[in-house]
Amino acid sequence: MSSGESPKVPFPWSAFLSQPVFHHKHKLILNPSAFKQVYQVRLLESCLRKQLPAAGYRK
Repeated sequence: MSSGESPKVPFPWSAFLSQPVFHHKHKLILNPSAFKQVYQVRLLESCLRKQLPAAGYRK
């Protein structure tokens, strides 16, 4: 993979099909392309929020 390419992530069908339909806090996204973009951003944010052990990954 070169520096300009992004990794291929399969479409999250289970998350897309299990969206809450009439929930006041979650917006229903019916466009699969838009859903995949939002899903990837949320996945990246959750990965960045994880705490790594301080001593194990510094070197």
